[in-house]
Amino acid sequence: MFRFLLLLVLSLWYVSPAWSLTLAPHDGMQEGVTLAGHLAMLRDASGSLSVDEVSRAERAGEFAAVPGVISAGYTTGAIWLRFTLARSADAPTDWWLEAALPILDEVTLYTPQQAGVRPSGSASASNFTAIRLGDRSPYTERPVPHRNFVFPLRLLDDQPVTYYLRVKTTSSMLVSIVAWQQEGLLRSTQIDTGIYAGYFGFILLGILINLAFWAWLREKRYLGYAAYLILLAVNTMTLGGFASQWFFPDSPLLADRSVGVMACLVFLAGFAFFVSVFHLREHFPRINRLIDALLLAYAACVLAALAGYFGLFAAWLQLPNFIIVMCVAVTGPWLVWRGHREYLLYTLAFSAQFVGALIGVTRVLGITSSTLPINYLYMATTLVHVVLLHFAMANRLRLSEIGRLATAARLEKLAAEHEAVEQQRQFVAMVSHEFRTPLAVIDAAAQMVVAICGQEHGDRFEGIRARQKKIRRAVSQMIEMIEAHLTNSRLNVQVSDRRREKFDLRDLLGELEEKWRPMLSVPERLEVSNPSFPLPVEADRQMIQIAFSNLIDNAAKYSPPASPISLSSGRDGDMAWVEITDHGMGIATEEIERIFDKFYRVTTKMKTGGAGLGLYMVQRIIRQHGGDVEVKSTPGRGTCFRLQLPLTK
Repeated sequence: MFRFLLLLVLSLWYVSPAWSLTLAPHDGMQEGVTLAGHLAMLRDASGSLSVDEVSRAERAGEFAAVPGVISAGYTTGAIWLRFTLARSADAPTDWWLEAALPILDEVTLYTPQQAGVRPSGSASASNFTAIRLGDRSPYTERPVPHRNFVFPLRLLDDQPVTYYLRVKTTSSMLVSIVAWQQEGLLRSTQIDTGIYAGYFGFILLGILINLAFWAWLREKRYLGYAAYLILLAVNTMTLGGFASQWFFPDSPLLADRSVGVMACLVFLAGFAFFVSVFHLREHFPRINRLIDALLLAYAACVLAALAGYFGLFAAWLQLPNFIIVMCVAVTGPWLVWRGHREYLLYTLAFSAQFVGALIGVTRVLGITSSTLPINYLYMATTLVHVVLLHFAMANRLRLSEIGRLATAARLEKLAAEHEAVEQQRQFVAMVSHEFRTPLAVIDAAAQMVVAICGQEHGDRFEGIRARQKKIRRAVSQMIEMIEAHLTNSRLNVQVSDRRREKFDLRDLLGELEEKWRPMLSVPERLEVSNPSFPLPVEADRQMIQIAFSNLIDNAAKYSPPASPISLSSGRDGDMAWVEITDHGMGIATEEIERIFDKFYRVTTKMKTGGAGLGLYMVQRIIRQHGGDVEVKSTPGRGTCFRLQLPLTK
């Protein structure tokens, strides 16, 4: 008996007017009357309790007062919310109860039957009238066409009425309840619609701009960003309850599954876009591999959500969300700190999304609660994110245009330089041709003078011959200088622009033997040794011949007139080699490193001269053909130049 009286007292205390919310005439007109602080909650772990069971007096003590909005995280069971409403005597009879979030699966309001006339669309359950809503019920069956769940209430008198609201969902258990008068609900709906319209309009503008940039520049990043914005907009629609309202009013199953599918897709696209703009594969390969694995997990989650299993892993999905968000929070600032200023706006953009995501994760997991609507919070951080991304993409376009103009200017400058070099080359070629003719005449005349004087002035023949040698030597030096400058001019032309052909190095060495032997005072001093196997190369034959001729000429100049000059060849792996060896004065050790410098001339006592371009041209010709030049020299004993060229098939 005592226990029964105690339960009765407790039940009366829990439903007494001290716990009720009294609605005044002006309440619910300008802003909604929140029931936060006037709610008591009971957890139904099995989800099997009925309203008759939870409304029994002996269960009154199982309800716990909730100081703010309901934020119970992910749960497989149901929750029961109990609240008591009353109105003042001069307050209106009809009220509207708005329950959010709009993605809750089952939201059922139980009203005591004696509290008023049963509204249309309601069902009787024992002593209570039930109105069953939720995103798993057709939108067309809602008593009020609203993106949230709106229940009509009728308070017939000023006596308190206790209601029970049962909520069951596979998404996060985030529940806020607000009471409205009809005029206030209409005003709130207009404001809410305007906010969403502005949000969607801004996103749509961004989509169109980026599609235009993609069509103009054909750069995939703008197309990817446009796709990302589309997914952001559609995800906002599903979270805001517009999927049921606009797309699937008679297909609650599709509306419900679209929430999970879009949640996975927007994370997949967002983080993939993050990987792209921050070039993680280049800067953070390990983090990139981790994110790649998580992106594969998101792709699998999309398929699972399509099959209706989103509720099984929705809570666990927050863990990879948190991991990737932390990666975002670390990589961007690190790159900016290391001097990559081009990532600053991207870092700020994703940091805004990071803050929103972090708050959202703590809300959906039930760690924190706030009266601020989570949808508006998501939209606000997303707008900041998108605005900063627009600035970042615009800045990237600006930098790209600056780079394009700089590249165009460099190309124009190179073209002008190339044209100037070509004009100079043509001028030098013309001048050299004009010089060659009179020089050839002088050389021929000098030879003729010797022939004539040898017959008529025998006694003075030796003096005339000595002067003739000086004339011919001067002519030869001038011709060498002209040839050197012409060859140097040809070296400025890209290898790909030259005439390349396949030939056997043995044939080229044979031609050089035929050319140089008659020019030597002792023809037999030039010795050529070739292998029996072919040495095929692909190169500019004339340039290679010039390189070899320079080395043969140097060997003849800087060695005694009768000392041998040997040309030998062979192969070493995939390279052909040619060695030109003399037994002359050699090169000092301290000069070997400098002999290939442009205009450098080896110190020598011999009266030979040149432009200082010979060895420079030799090395440059061989290297431009993919080979190299090595030199071994011993002062007083001679020098060996080893030239290597890549073999071809």
